[in-house]
Amino acid sequence: MLRKYSSFYSFRNASTLVSSLDGLNNRTNGDKLLTYSERFSKLYAQSAPETRKTLFVDLVTNYGVNKEALNHAISLYSKNDQMYPEVRTSATATYVNLIKAIGNLPGGVAQVCEMRANILALLKRETDKTTTSYLRHIELATREVLTSWFCLGNLKLERLTWSSPGDILQKVAEYEAVHPVRGLSDFRKRLGPLRRCFYFSHEALPRNPLVMVHVALVSEIADSVQEITKRGDPTGKEEDQTTAIYYSITSTQAGLSGIDLGNMLIKKVATQLQKDVPSVTTHSTLSPIPGFRPWLIRNLKGNSEYPSIMNEKVVEWMSEVSGSKMTETESTETLLKVISNEKTKKEQLNSIKHILMYACAHYLCNAKRNGMALNSVANFHIRNGAELYRMNWNGDTSHRGINNSFGIMVNYRSVS
Repeated sequence: MLRKYSSFYSFRNASTLVSSLDGLNNRTNGDKLLTYSERFSKLYAQSAPETRKTLFVDLVTNYGVNKEALNHAISLYSKNDQMYPEVRTSATATYVNLIKAIGNLPGGVAQVCEMRANILALLKRETDKTTTSYLRHIELATREVLTSWFCLGNLKLERLTWSSPGDILQKVAEYEAVHPVRGLSDFRKRLGPLRRCFYFSHEALPRNPLVMVHVALVSEIADSVQEITKRGDPTGKEEDQTTAIYYSITSTQAGLSGIDLGNMLIKKVATQLQKDVPSVTTHSTLSPIPGFRPWLIRNLKGNSEYPSIMNEKVVEWMSEVSGSKMTETESTETLLKVISNEKTKKEQLNSIKHILMYACAHYLCNAKRNGMALNSVANFHIRNGAELYRMNWNGDTSHRGINNSFGIMVNYRSVS
């Protein structure tokens, strides 16, 4: 009964879509295309969240590439290589042109951004392979369009200060995800002496920080975020500081995930700091290691796709910690018991510091997927040209820091 209802609902939704876009093809342009984009924008906005998956699937199904036209264009190109624009036009799915046109509507860029966030959320939950394939097509189209709209030339670098507009200050404080703001005095400090906060804005999303970064100006590469964010203003003169520590970077728009705004922001800020504070010559992050703790638990349980870190050396270390000779199984069980308990005291973690640092190095350097670091933060920085400079024990002793990575943090340093 549910399947019949779903089929009927899909048919009804597709009929609504087709009636709204009747006559649309990949050669429609100008005012006609704008009219179609207005219709789809309205249809999407009026659709209930739970029905939008069907709307996306129907859009790809009914307004994709015209294979007959593409084959004809390829035939023409085989006879005359000057006909390549015809192939490009015919190979462009109609829904791609529709999405581009939505960007020309009032609030259209924001809507496409919201659409992609919706699609990404649907992809995380979808189990049907055919539906997933359709959603990936539309996700790719929205990502390509958003990437062109949110290029560096369209972004404005802004520095946040205590005199910035109140609504912007509030949004930055609320969006901060890496090291949440702990009240007014904490936030004021992050904008005060020897500190900077920058963000990117875009005229299509007014008064809305897209990605933001907090920076500390210090005399050497920092190894503790608590030292940076501790109470009280930092002391010293700007002209005596040689190092910029990027200790928190947060993206605010789910629809812009995977579009490299963070890397562009860091590079833009580095250039700006070189102008503002010439003494700063070293640029480094103090980065979290999200996912390390759960990964290590899976690894020791044998549920990881990577070889266990429990080798002869680790067994020897575990034996030294316990004060008696242990087998590999005993070492694994004992280590699991300690790291699986969220209430494990810091003293217990300190006793196995060398084991956790070894496992973390293994995770960051050897755990890869498709040739890239499994850890998303490591992949982000290394892919953008930084090097893994140092791991820091007790880098973040907050509950989140312990839960993520037993308090270990990493410095990624830019390489000139």
